[in-house]
Amino acid sequence: MLKKGIIPLGCPDRGSLTRVFLVALLVLISFVPAHARTNTNHATDPQAYNKDVRTGTWSIYAQGGLSWVNGLWYQNVDAKKSYSLSPAVGGGIDYTIRPWVRVGVEYLWSRYRGEQQISSLNATSMPVKAYGNYLVNYHNAKLGLGLNFMELWQNRKAQWFNVWVGTGVGYMMAKGNEYTLTFSNTITQDGVSKPVTGNVTIDNGSSATIQGNVKSTNEHSSFNKLYIPLSLHMEFDVTRRLTLGVKGEMDFVMNRGDIAPKNLIFGLATARYNFVASRAQKMQAYYDASIGDLNNRVNELQKQADAAHARAEKAETDLQRLAQENAGLQRQLRDCEQSKVVVEKPTYTVQFDHNSSYFSKEQGEALKAFAHQYAGKKLSLVAEASKPGDKGYNQALSERRLMRVIKALKEAGFAEEDLKPSIAIGAQRGIDSAEGRRVTITVE
Repeated sequence: MLKKGIIPLGCPDRGSLTRVFLVALLVLISFVPAHARTNTNHATDPQAYNKDVRTGTWSIYAQGGLSWVNGLWYQNVDAKKSYSLSPAVGGGIDYTIRPWVRVGVEYLWSRYRGEQQISSLNATSMPVKAYGNYLVNYHNAKLGLGLNFMELWQNRKAQWFNVWVGTGVGYMMAKGNEYTLTFSNTITQDGVSKPVTGNVTIDNGSSATIQGNVKSTNEHSSFNKLYIPLSLHMEFDVTRRLTLGVKGEMDFVMNRGDIAPKNLIFGLATARYNFVASRAQKMQAYYDASIGDLNNRVNELQKQADAAHARAEKAETDLQRLAQENAGLQRQLRDCEQSKVVVEKPTYTVQFDHNSSYFSKEQGEALKAFAHQYAGKKLSLVAEASKPGDKGYNQALSERRLMRVIKALKEAGFAEEDLKPSIAIGAQRGIDSAEGRRVTITVE
């Protein structure tokens, strides 16, 4: 029986890589939720947060971790423990349609290895395999669909933690090679060579030559297979734009044949960038809109103020005009008082009560009799109000009294052109007795 030494291929030990990755996952799982709980901005308005971050938004992510294979055709013999784990890196692009569903594309690179370290050889046939090493690099590309399990909880407050269940369809492109070391022993006796496969007998009368050969081969292989992924992805929003997570995934290889593994298993850490407005930008947009609304309100109030100012200026102009007219009437009144009229014009007064623009029934009957007496004549009317009281109010009161008398005269048969001039002078004469509460009618 032949003995052989172990022939190493120089493959690095992956034990330290595994420990580092597991420590990183534990730190991520413990740190991210604690950090997210302290970020109260995420929970202030859940509906608005989901609308901004996970409704019609794009994101990109990077991922890295470890991979395993299950159902590999290449049988390991005393393989290194590190060969069961391999690094895996990749990334993808997702479009989140609604907070509960997203679609995307993903790329992932990894590899798997096998090793056969044969410590003893059973030379029943030649050549005999002494060492083997199998290495495959593969590239996975998939179209994925993710469903947010946390959205089934309708009353949840925190939107920063989400659990996505994913599936889809993928395409695996793999290339590998198998390194093999074999031994072949032969014996040549009497000119005849044959393999050394058991007990060897050498005749004393003949010579024999024993020869051993070592051969190494490196065979390449490749295959392309479809696979169905199934994943569970826990994600934590550190900020509106940055999301960290951990993901476990198993890929089921379809029509794998004799060379492809049955399953691919991944443990990954993810870092995602969301193409959304930051909280500062969101608040700026909110306050810009509020300031815009306030500016619009200020502009509207300014327009109202300008309109009120224009009305005040018009009122001031009308007041000045009325003041001028009153001054002219006062001059006429003074001229009339100072002039001596040879012929006294008949006059009639309609008396009113204090603060009233209505005359009594008796006053009305007397006014009708006066109108009947002077039918067809020209009349002038002067209406007054007594003190005290506001100047403007007294003026308005005298105007109402004047209109009341004019209406009665028109009903008695007088035309409007027969009742001119007709003026209201308020309390201009300064009388505070009944003498100032009347309308004086003069027959012209």
